[in-house]
Amino acid sequence: MEQLGIQCSDLLRRSDIMDSLKNEKFDLVFVEAFDFCSFLVAEKLRKQFVSILPTPFGSVDLGLPNPVSYVPVFHSLLTDHMDFWGRVKNFLMFFDFSMKQWRIQSTFDNTIKEHFPEDSRPVLSHLLKKAELWFVNSDFALEFARPLLPNTVYIGGLLARPVKPIPQEVFALFSSMSFSVSGLIFKSLILFFFFCMV
Repeated sequence: MEQLGIQCSDLLRRSDIMDSLKNEKFDLVFVEAFDFCSFLVAEKLRKQFVSILPTPFGSVDLGLPNPVSYVPVFHSLLTDHMDFWGRVKNFLMFFDFSMKQWRIQSTFDNTIKEHFPEDSRPVLSHLLKKAELWFVNSDFALEFARPLLPNTVYIGGLLARPVKPIPQEVFALFSSMSFSVSGLIFKSLILFFFFCMV
């Protein structure tokens, strides 16, 4: 993980790249939230930014309310109907995830100290909350009900195409096959490749 901070420091140190970005006079910067360096670049340029989260909610630093009593933590295998022990598990996973996020963000501490003056050093978790807009790669149909802020937009499935019916000859081929786990997997792979080629 330290490599991310080192790479970010190298990027911010490259005056040719940073000067080129400054000279473009962008009004708005789109940043991708997987790597926190993009937030630091936007802050260094003193530009407003819109953030794109390529995964469903997993970050606790977006500034969104996170009621762990009924919103399951990403990868917890819980639902929004939790008993007491489910809520305890959800809280512990939330705490563990928060600690991991803190450890990842702390790899950028030296980068921040090196490239920002002492009186205006950003805190990375606060910087994430400065996003004007969050595009989240998920959909209401796939997420549990949760409170959202007005600057959060679900964009998952935005480019999905309408479903096409299975051609009759492919359907006939699958109908003639016997069902087994391996047969089902094989059929799924054939369908996947067929629809990728269409």
